[in-house]
Amino acid sequence: MSAHRTQLADGRWHFQHGPMDIVIGATGQPAALAHAHQHAWERFKVILDELVQELVLLRRPVQGACPLHGPIARRMWHACQPYQSGFITPMAAVAGAVAQ
Repeated sequence: MSAHRTQLADGRWHFQHGPMDIVIGATGQPAALAHAHQHAWERFKVILDELVQELVLLRRPVQGACPLHGPIARRMWHACQPYQSGFITPMAAVAGAVAQ
């Protein structure tokens, strides 16, 4: 499965890759916007593969020190850490971490 993007009629972009589906938009100078959107696209295209590489650990309950390496995976783990006294896995934070 590969990532896809579509520019919407209002100028925002729709990025989709597997279960990830986001819409982004910004305002500013056209050249700066084009650069920012291209940079966002290049980063978005590899996020799913990065998370899949750490999926086994992302599905385990949060406890102890963070064992994850990727920046989004680590963000997910740290978002859930305050709730580790109950049962929680980093997957609870996947949507917010990817969107951020």
